[in-house]
Amino acid sequence: MTVATPTDRPRSALVHRDIALVIDDDDQVLRLVKRVLERAGFECVTVNDGSTAHEAAVEWRPDIILLDLMLGDTTGDQIMAELREDFRTRLIPVVFLTVRDSLKDKVEHLLSGADDYVTKPFVPEELVARLRAVMSRSTTTRGLSPLTGMSGNSDILREISRRLAQGQRFAVLYPDIDSFKSYNDHYGFLRGDDVIKTLATIILEVLEENHSAQHFAGHVGGDDFVILTEPSMAEMIATEITKRFDEAIPALYDPIDRDRGWIESEERSGSMLRTPLVSVSIG
Repeated sequence: MTVATPTDRPRSALVHRDIALVIDDDDQVLRLVKRVLERAGFECVTVNDGSTAHEAAVEWRPDIILLDLMLGDTTGDQIMAELREDFRTRLIPVVFLTVRDSLKDKVEHLLSGADDYVTKPFVPEELVARLRAVMSRSTTTRGLSPLTGMSGNSDILREISRRLAQGQRFAVLYPDIDSFKSYNDHYGFLRGDDVIKTLATIILEVLEENHSAQHFAGHVGGDDFVILTEPSMAEMIATEITKRFDEAIPALYDPIDRDRGWIESEERSGSMLRTPLVSVSIG
């Protein structure tokens, strides 16, 4: 059973605070950790069984996960493997929480992919400091796009190389925004960023609604994105992203430009240039 915050609303409806998802089958530990983290300024979501851990991570998109190694119905290693296989949760840093404190255990689980390791009983100040340090380190080392929060170039290349090495069959889609430079020049970089974030949101929504273990999405930079997916789903995904972007983009224009369907700008020669509303091409 998931015990959420009093608002009991998903992340998108909240004013942002760092969200910690805590997974432990000991309710007393959950209450203690929740109290400690909320006092430190986190929003804390707790789960007391392993079977709903992955579902909670997908729903809440936490900034960090604190995961007990030994759960009644599964293990922390199994849950972490599920998280790492899902493109929606694979980049969330995971810290193990356990009573095991031998060097062998620590090394073993850090090598398995955990970002850190905290033993019970824990010192509250140390727990908070470790979580903050992992979050800061994770953002830097994983090369996430600061604008969209999506995987950046290094992670994109690593994922493609991994699939090729394993002999996987997959499709690569390259969403690119047409007429974006004209929009940026006319409205400025801040509003241009809104266009990029709109496309990023649509990409993630479409992939989530058509879930597959093969989905991966990254932000190369600027208005360029990369999607990896199953070959059989590629055309449908491209069509749906294009359709939703066309529906969303008029709201990002001033009324006069939206109504006439183009932007008017003056070229260096003095002649007037009409540029249509931005659209997305997917190669």
